[in-house]
Amino acid sequence: MVGMRSIRRWAPSLALLLVAVLASSSCAFLEVAGVNEPEAPSAAPLVSPPSAEPSPLARAPVAAVEAAPPVYRVLRAFVASETLQQVVVLEGAPGKDFAIVARIPVGALPHQMAVSPDGRWVAANNRSGESTSIIDPVTMKETARLRVGRQPHGIAWSPDAKTLFVAHERETYIARFESATWRPLAPLVVGVPQHVLTIASTRPNELLFTVTNAGVADHLRSVDLATGQVTNFKVQDVHDAYYTPDQSEIWSSSSGFIGKPSDRVVISDPATRAVKAEIHLGPGRYPFHTMKDNQDGAFHLADKSLMLLSDHAGPSLLWLDWKARTIVGETRLGQQPFHTTYDPEGDRVLTTTNADGMVNVISVTTRQVVQRIAVPFPHGIVSIGVP
Repeated sequence: MVGMRSIRRWAPSLALLLVAVLASSSCAFLEVAGVNEPEAPSAAPLVSPPSAEPSPLARAPVAAVEAAPPVYRVLRAFVASETLQQVVVLEGAPGKDFAIVARIPVGALPHQMAVSPDGRWVAANNRSGESTSIIDPVTMKETARLRVGRQPHGIAWSPDAKTLFVAHERETYIARFESATWRPLAPLVVGVPQHVLTIASTRPNELLFTVTNAGVADHLRSVDLATGQVTNFKVQDVHDAYYTPDQSEIWSSSSGFIGKPSDRVVISDPATRAVKAEIHLGPGRYPFHTMKDNQDGAFHLADKSLMLLSDHAGPSLLWLDWKARTIVGETRLGQQPFHTTYDPEGDRVLTTTNADGMVNVISVTTRQVVQRIAVPFPHGIVSIGVP
């Protein structure tokens, strides 16, 4: 596949009332009367802390040869099924269909997920369970369940894979945990509830978060991981925020309410935090999420001119030329598309559609759906390669 050898630099990392209400609104923000001041959160491992020895997924870089072997044998995707209280595991070899190979019990309403950059751990926020499940992607078992604050939502790993960050929709701090030991670190007190998190490999000391459940202005902010200083972006009505593929811009989608669509995207400069542009994708569009570093997987499209956005109003997956600010393709999907992960060896992406209960497998070449796998109320999805 053209451009897939550029993936090699990631080879070492491969090694039905409350639930119904939340599931029907999915990422919709929830109005609350107030929030708690932060308390030092504590970890509640299900078992003894796992060994810090490298995962079997880890391996040495492959030497360049004329006929280089594939990056991995199968892609293993982990899908949060909100109503089942499970993470459903899919496997697919290049050119072959995906199949369900495991179901991992987790906490109440698993929602947002993230895979560590080194491929050793998968984390799932249990949105109604005040916990975060840690999964070993090799054994496909939950190895620890971390106690966090109320309504955990946003989740991300540091680029060095040493720290897990968990945001809360009903707390004023961001929880932090040390990878592998799952020791709770001092929380980041940011003063407002948060919805999603974003961190770029090129800016590893700056954690972006969006603000929810708070009657305040400036809904996109960042926290300096070295000093704890919070800086506001002068951007309002923000749902998610994400970097462009070259990490030169921050795009933020608007609204967080399923029933209040917005086609607006605000584009900011990461260095100056100034707004560069405000664009509208057109009537009938409602952009939500895209693939993120340190969250959805180590793999990304070889074509860095493209950015994929889930579109609730379409409903579809949008293919954008982000530099030209134009939609260059559309893949029609089911109801409420959310998160996407990429399979480079198969040159396909997998996108969840929550309300119709499907994981959609889409060919990058044809931009057509080639397979649908039924998973009740899927939301987050991440992936790793299995040698």
